[in-house]
Amino acid sequence: MKTLDHWEDSLTVTPSTIECVEMRLKGNYDFEPPIFFGPGHIDIRNSTTIDFTMFANSTDPKDAIRSLADARENPYKAINQFRLFVTDYQGNEWACGWTIPELKGAPKIGWPLTGKLNSMVTRVSGSWVSTDSSVELVFNPKIYLPLDKEMLTVTSIDGNEIHWKRSAAEQTIEVLDSEIKFFYKPYTESLWLTAKTSSKLTHPYLENWLSEPLRILLGQLVFPRLVARNLGDGTAHVWLRPSPGLFRNTGIASLVGGDPYGARAEFWELYSKLLILISEARDEKGTPNFESNPITRFYEEIIQATRGSRWVLCLTLASVVEGLAKMLMQPAEKKSDFPKEEIERIKKTVAEWKGHERLRSRILGEIERASERSISSYLRDLVHRGVLKQSNERAWSSIRHNVMHGNLVIPWATEEEDKRVLDLADLVHRLTRELIREK
Repeated sequence: MKTLDHWEDSLTVTPSTIECVEMRLKGNYDFEPPIFFGPGHIDIRNSTTIDFTMFANSTDPKDAIRSLADARENPYKAINQFRLFVTDYQGNEWACGWTIPELKGAPKIGWPLTGKLNSMVTRVSGSWVSTDSSVELVFNPKIYLPLDKEMLTVTSIDGNEIHWKRSAAEQTIEVLDSEIKFFYKPYTESLWLTAKTSSKLTHPYLENWLSEPLRILLGQLVFPRLVARNLGDGTAHVWLRPSPGLFRNTGIASLVGGDPYGARAEFWELYSKLLILISEARDEKGTPNFESNPITRFYEEIIQATRGSRWVLCLTLASVVEGLAKMLMQPAEKKSDFPKEEIERIKKTVAEWKGHERLRSRILGEIERASERSISSYLRDLVHRGVLKQSNERAWSSIRHNVMHGNLVIPWATEEEDKRVLDLADLVHRLTRELIREK
């Protein structure tokens, strides 16, 4: 039983419209009555854009005008913003999150309001809702993965087969006491992912954790279009979320070089290890991370940077190397290459110097940085240990010091420049694999 079977067609086809019998724009407090109310519709224009139009009334026009002005003048203050709640003609209650409505025109009667939405969520129940504590994710547009089981599609006329086609169908992996299934349905443009919760993969984190390894492995901004959080008691939360389109030529941002089929032998092993790493990570308070893991965020930045200039890409890759290296360094490896007593002796000498005060402070700052091991030194050590290649470290040293200090790289492709960028990307991937191996 899959909860999202009930929703897939109506919410993944774009453009589409949800007619609403009632829409309510409320303030920050649930106990307060709606500021605006009335019928309207939600327009799902594409995979990343959701708009609404509301034909509203207000019980207090002066307060309503003041609230609209406050929302626009204070965009970073949640207490001044509106929340949209709607009831569609099927009786489903949707919470549509924060929005800044705009008054369309200067009408004499009513309040025609428009605005943009980031997502929609509803709580559902019924015989069609899964009774397993689990999650269901639908990825649309379709992404292609190296699934091990195939499906055979046969076309026939009057019982005579005239065409047949084999295509990927299903992959099941078991990790962290959960069965995770990836599959395609016949004649659909979506990838499905389902997983049962376990003591290690729990609500509400599981629905986010499952797609993070895909972003790292594919080098794509892979986010589920539809999400069902099945609570196990016959009820579920169902989300419609933004789902960016797929980029071309992002292999440099992919841990497997943008070729999941070529990496079939290790793809699912890497997926499992990344999922373990992400699910076991904890913040400074010791709680699981609902937001993306730092490694995932680094790869998201690289994916975005592939859409920009070569300088932006080099700047991003060089910064990611530093971030991953800091994550990889153990406490003992962060110790300075220089004896502590010698650093303290130099600091004392400079502190006692009676010269220019600002110059003294600057030199003391440089000495303080010498109290910790440099990233350059750590990368050279990884070369000696066989984790990195010499060309990786040299590419980082040459590119990092240029781009971090405002020096532009060559804006067009040359064999030498391309090799340095590829060596730098390979360095990112080698550090990522070392982080996975350490887990």
